[in-house]
Parts: sequence; C-alpha cells; structure tokens
Amino acid sequence: MQTLVIDIGNTRLCWRHRDGTGEVQSGTASHEAIADVLSDLPCAESIAISSVVPAHEPELEKWLRRTDRPAALWVRSGADLGDRVCTDEPHRTGADRALCALAWGASGEHRSAVIIDAGSAVTVDAVSASGQLLGGWIAPGLGALGAGLRQVAPSLPDPTVVSASSSDPEPRQMLPWASDTKLAIGGGIESLFIGGIQALRDRVQSGLGDGAVTVLTGGDSDLLMQALEPAVLRPGLVLDGLEALLRGAADAQ
Repeated sequence: MQTLVIDIGNTRLCWRHRDGTGEVQSGTASHEAIADVLSDLPCAESIAISSVVPAHEPELEKWLRRTDRPAALWVRSGADLGDRVCTDEPHRTGADRALCALAWGASGEHRSAVIIDAGSAVTVDAVSASGQLLGGWIAPGLGALGAGLRQVAPSLPDPTVVSASSSDPEPRQMLPWASDTKLAIGGGIESLFIGGIQALRDRVQSGLGDGAVTVLTGGDSDLLMQALEPAVLRPGLVLDGLEALLRGAADAQ
C-alpha cells in the first residue's frame, strides 16, 4: 500500500511517502512554500495529515479535492486519538504530542518514555509503554527564546552570527564566560534552553521511574543529545505516528 503522511507544524510542513516496496521519499517546506510542495507530492492510496496550524488546513483540503486524491485521515488534536490521550482537555492537546506518543507505542519498545519534541515549541511528555500520552510540559523552543529576547531588547546584537573578531578558541559550551557580546547572547540562550529542558526531563522521569527512556525528536534535538544521555534519537516521530495510524486503519478494514 502506498501511503502519504503530512504534518503541518508551527513553522514548517513535513511529509513522507512510502511506496508498496517500502521505499521512502520525504521533504520539508516553509509555510510560504506549501503550494509548491503540494504540487510535486507523489500519489498514494492512503493519506493522513496532522496539523497544529488551522489556517493552513483549507489549503490542503482544496489540494485533496483538486487532485482527486483519496480522503485524508486528519489529526487536529489529541481528541482525534480517543483514549490514547489522557490529558484533561484532549481537544486542546496538540496533534503532534499525541502522534509522538502513538508512534512510541507502535515501536515495540514496551517501555515508558519521556518524549521531547524540540521544535518551535518544546514538549516534554510522559508516555506509557503502550503509547498513551499521560501529560507533560510545554516550553519555548531555541528560536523562540532568541526571538523573545530580540523583541524585548532590540538594541542587542543578533547572536546567530558570531563576530569574526571573537578570539575565544573553545566551543562556547566549554567557556567559563564569553568576551564577545554575540557569543555571550548565543551561549546564554543555548544554556538556558538545554538546562531548562534537562530539568523538565528529570521532572517527568521522576514520575515514570528509572526505567523510562528519553526519546528526542524535532529540529533542535541534536543539540540536546549530549546533555540528556542516554537518549534515543527518533527523527520524524510525528510522521511515524501518522503511518502507525494508517496501518491501524488498514488492519481494521
């Protein structure tokens, strides 16, 4: 069975196509480039779409109708996954969080997990061995921290480009302090990001017990690997959840 899964995240659209032999194609695009990406997507027998940005959903619904593709299975919130989501308000729980939990339950690991999705926002969630989302925490992502600082202190330099004049020979994680202003801002944001996520991980793990594994996904997950060792890196976990959902729907037919 050919499948196509699409995730509309806060800042990007991600997709994955799997043909009948298991060969995979995938890609990403900014929200501004969604139309270009949709025009090039391969055909599929089954489609699943998740979204945390309702404003872009009509664009995909129109594309489905215009290209005469099969009706898509939509996941817009945790409420669409029923009793797999144990939060107080599943309809206000992000589809991405619920699908990461579903993917973990379908992975065959049979262990509880702290799942950290490091994107525009960072979610740190408690997930049971069977893939139920028990709850968790939501924090600003790395980019959001930088954007927030620039908004309240616009006179500060942009830390994304380190000064060529900087004479610090060591990686900024190893420095006791920085002598360059841009390096000082970038290192401060990065340390706040890593330390904050580490504290939230430890907090969730204290509730799940020592047997829980830390699972990382999302665009900034590589930055967290060393600080959160031992951890498992699972890129595209939301798409994994959508594929698991399609497999379950096919098995039920």
